Amino acid sequence: MMPWDNGSAMKRLAACLGLFSLVIFSGDVFAAESVGDVGAQTAESISMTPIWMVLAGIVSVLAMIIGLKLNAFLALIISALFVSLLIGFQSGDDAGSRMEAVVSAFGGSAGGVGIVIAMAAIIGKCMLDSGSADRIVRTAVGVTGEKKASLGLMVSGFILAVPVFFDTVFYLLVPLARSLHKRTQANYLRYLMAIATGGAITHTLVPPTPGPLLVSAILGVDIGMMMAVGAAVAIPSAILGLIFSIVVDKKMPVPMRPLGANEDKHEPLAEEQLPSLWASMLPVILPVALIGAGTLATTLADKEDRAAVTAADIESFELLSEKFADASALSPAGRMVNSSKLTDEQRETLKAPPTTPEQEALFVAAMNDALLDPDFYDADAFDDVEIPEVSSELMAANQLRMKPVDRRRMNRALFDSAYPELLAAHRWDSSMRKTANSLGLWSNPNFALLLAALSAILTFKIVRQLSWREVGVDVEESLMSGGVIILITAAGGAFGAMLSGTNIASTIQQFFEGREAAGLAILLLAWSISAVLKVAQGSSTVAMIIGAGMMAAILGGQQPPFHLVYVATAVGSGSLMGSWMNDSGFWVFTKMGGLTESESLRSWTPLLATLSIGGLVTTIILSQIVPMAG
Repeated sequence: MMPWDNGSAMKRLAACLGLFSLVIFSGDVFAAESVGDVGAQTAESISMTPIWMVLAGIVSVLAMIIGLKLNAFLALIISALFVSLLIGFQSGDDAGSRMEAVVSAFGGSAGGVGIVIAMAAIIGKCMLDSGSADRIVRTAVGVTGEKKASLGLMVSGFILAVPVFFDTVFYLLVPLARSLHKRTQANYLRYLMAIATGGAITHTLVPPTPGPLLVSAILGVDIGMMMAVGAAVAIPSAILGLIFSIVVDKKMPVPMRPLGANEDKHEPLAEEQLPSLWASMLPVILPVALIGAGTLATTLADKEDRAAVTAADIESFELLSEKFADASALSPAGRMVNSSKLTDEQRETLKAPPTTPEQEALFVAAMNDALLDPDFYDADAFDDVEIPEVSSELMAANQLRMKPVDRRRMNRALFDSAYPELLAAHRWDSSMRKTANSLGLWSNPNFALLLAALSAILTFKIVRQLSWREVGVDVEESLMSGGVIILITAAGGAFGAMLSGTNIASTIQQFFEGREAAGLAILLLAWSISAVLKVAQGSSTVAMIIGAGMMAAILGGQQPPFHLVYVATAVGSGSLMGSWMNDSGFWVFTKMGGLTESESLRSWTPLLATLSIGGLVTTIILSQIVPMAG
């Protein structure tokens, strides 16, 4: 059965479960031979409980939404609570605390998307009712023609998603898809999928988006190399995704449904009444320019890596090496010299004073490697050290998503505080960092979209010659539809968080431990691990970070027969596989596009699977044609 064919709810449910099971247990096919009995013993020691809990969550949410036709918000919250109670039963937590875990995850998700979705709802309605979207579409169609309009939307999403998150790009371009459909009276699903194609593929492959940025850092790939190869892998995949969108749109045309009450209450405007192109484009250009400027400044400031130790920072190599040589395990120096980030050779390097510039460089490099250790801080080791404020703030942040430059800053500040007489304090605030900090408010997506919403409201008021009271009514209507989207997206985030709480990521990691891989099997393994993690917990960024870390451990410092950037693109491609109801992107596409859950499962989910497989195939081909080994 093709993904767009109609079928019973139970068949679709069985297909989704089959996909998850296939991906979960395909690792054995792609992992090369294990070490005999050791591999067997490792497999036997893996607990299947997290896998069964995740499968139970999948059955629960799909059965309620597809089988019982229950409201998506209720189904997701009930399923999140169901999985949370299973976790509590396993760990011995009381039911009340498990409900609090769901509430906390819901609040965190709502905090992350609430303002952005609300502003996007306002922008979308105002751009449609003011004629701004119509003006942009008329101009674009005049350049590309109606037949190539979907290509224009795909290219727009492809470019805009490099500095901006996928969700924001989709919010900003959906009004254009709706206006374009009003003009052509066809191909609505194709337009939505074209935007999704361009935005999703660069979101997972091209820095400085956080996911690929962190993957490149974990695998030690230069950011410039990641951007170039990531784009090279993304372009063929995007073309494949656009072709797939055209096929799905022909097989499964979807009508454009109203997103809220009174959506079409304003009469269409004549061409001469439409706002200018620049005024029409402002709600799209403004947030992209602000967010992009902040992203660029932060990337350049991070490139300076001011927290990295230099030879000039060290007051005395002799005294510092002596400190390392005599350090106890429970001391700051002991934490550094015994770091899991160091090799035995590097540990010996730190214990002997360097006598040549080359040895000094190796000494400094070892220190910088140790400063990237996520487990560097230990309460007993730093008991007598005054913890710097910056370290306290960073230790309280999300460690999984922390950039290497911030982790090194956190640990460097700790080490500076422990040994001020041996190491000069690093100076973090360079001119570029100050520039990035000054753009912190303006480049914040919530603030940038707030400004975009205000510009859209002002254009709407002027063009339609409305009073502020009348404008307020329209804004309230858009917020009512946006509120529903916020609830569903936040509930999906809570459900995904509960699936993550089953420790499914650790189980998957254990499953691949002790394996060795060579040649193309490395790329297949990297893609498989990332795909499994994506299906299990919903976040592409988390799937990429954990997947890259696991591949770094599996490779163990060995160089494959091609550049490590291809491992990074394989991980990024895998993180697109199996997007369903635990993924916020699924709900953004569904609710902002006005689709049903079933329609998204038959369009969005196979579209991202197509992009994922296309990225893997392109990665394999490039790794053989242009291996860049060594």
